[in-house]
Order: sequence, then structure tokens, then C-alpha cells
Amino acid sequence: MNMKNFIYVILISNFLFAQKSESFKYFKTNLKRSEILKDEISQEESIIENHFKAFYNEQGNLIKIEYYPNKDKIIAEEKKQSVFPESKPPFKYFRKWDPHYQKLGEEISENKLGSKSFYKVSFGENEKIKVVENFRLPNKKLWSFYRLKLEKDKKERLYIISSKNQPITKISPHLFHISASEMKNGWIARFRHNRLNLPVETIISDPEGNIYYFYRFKHQYKTQSVNSSSSPVSFRYTTSNYFLADSTKMGSHTLTFTSKNRLLNKKFYDKNGNPLNSIEYLYNMEEKEMISITRDSKNGIIERTIKTLK
Repeated sequence: MNMKNFIYVILISNFLFAQKSESFKYFKTNLKRSEILKDEISQEESIIENHFKAFYNEQGNLIKIEYYPNKDKIIAEEKKQSVFPESKPPFKYFRKWDPHYQKLGEEISENKLGSKSFYKVSFGENEKIKVVENFRLPNKKLWSFYRLKLEKDKKERLYIISSKNQPITKISPHLFHISASEMKNGWIARFRHNRLNLPVETIISDPEGNIYYFYRFKHQYKTQSVNSSSSPVSFRYTTSNYFLADSTKMGSHTLTFTSKNRLLNKKFYDKNGNPLNSIEYLYNMEEKEMISITRDSKNGIIERTIKTLK
């Protein structure tokens, strides 16, 4: 058999990147095929063992090798289950939950959950929130929220685990950007906050610890006069920077909030800091409406929408 006719390809199946684009790295090795493909196991054993899956063509020639870290996944899942506490009764139910400020609102009884999204909460000692689970329906869990101090943490951190494939923009549509938002079942978002409980970092990883992307946030407060006849007004400016796992910057956007935490505008920038589109939010409290105006990089209007405020 002519060894020059073979091409060896090893695909690390659980390292598929969260974005649509693919990336490749190449590693030199002196290992021979016989050293990689030995100790054959059954298909049943492969479910619980790290293994190589070898593909052969009709002539019996090896054409591809894939690597499956199944045992690593099982160990990681067991570790995750031991680290993150189980939700235990008695439970309370709420319609609202702010994970950054640890605030619950609009408590409801279990028999009035209905078809709306709700939060199922279990408490520890001294009525401290232990686990918060977000459900779309009683049997459709979306997210689990934990406030824990793990091995590498200097203080308690917010951890959010996804229970299905969904974007993290569903947690916060303004703080995150759709280009860096994918969360698969079991993926973990780890937050770091400042003294005002505002997030300064979010790292997205899988249970095995592989990081896919991360965010860095900067918050600034400024007081300025809107016009000469009015008193100075305070604003909060939050800049969200998003990066690939290798620290390659993807882009950024800046949010402007009033002192009452009402969003006024969003301005988007590419990875080099060049302005892209922006969204302006106008509020008509008498009509209970919010008008959003989307503009291009030259300030031209792209879209104008009206939303009824609750």
C-alpha cells in the first residue's frame, strides 16, 4: 500500500467555532497511522470513550480520521452538575428577573403560569436566591442562572447556562451583538461585574472549558446640558467590545442611557472603529409609544418603526 496516496485529516468535533466562518491550524507530528489507530473499540464503547473514528473507501483505503472527545464531555458534564446546585423545592414563581441586580418582580402562583415566560426560583439559607430557571412553558426551560464563587473566582460571579440552542441576545438584546451571540445547549456565560453591578466582562464557553468568544464592557457617566435653558442631565455610556476566542476584535457598539436607565441610542462600529449604522430611540409617553430610527454611517435614515410601550 503506497503511503503517499493517503491524506490524514483529524477533525476535533467539539472545537467547532461558534461563528459561521471556519478556521484551521496545522500541527506537526511524527506519529504514524499505526500509532494513532490502535486498540479498536466497539460502537457501544465509543459512546463513553475518547476515540478516533476512521473512514475507509470501497477499496479499504483510509481517507479520513475524526476525533470525538466523548469521555471528556461526560467528565465535564459531571463536573458541571457537581458545581452548579440543583434546583430544589419549595419554589416561587415570578414574571420578571434582573440577573445583574439580583431582583425579582411580579410574583405569581404556580397555577397561574399560563403560556407566558416565567422564572422558577429556589432559595437557600436566609431566603438567599439559589437557582433561577427561566421557562417558556412549564416543560420548556430556556436558561439557568447561578450566583457562585468557583475555584478561580475572587468573589461571587453570575453564571448563565443555556438549555437549548439560542442567542444570548435573548438575555440582553442591547448589551450583546448578534454577530457574537450563539449559545448551544449546555454552554456557559460567565460574568464579571463592577461595584455598581454593571457587567464588565462576559466569557462564553462550553462545559469542557473551550472559550468561543468574549465581551469587554466599559461604563462612563457624564453630566451635560442638553440646551442652554435646561439643567444639566446625567447620561451613562456603555461600550460593548466583542472578541473571538483568540482575542481578535469583531466590533463594538456604544449605548447611551438616561439616569433612569432608558436607552436613547446605539452606535455600531467595525473592528477598526469605523462607524457603521446607528439606532435612535424617541419616547412619546403620552401616546405610550417608542419610535426607533435606524441610520446608516452617513446619517441617512434606513428604517423607522413604532412600538407600543407596556
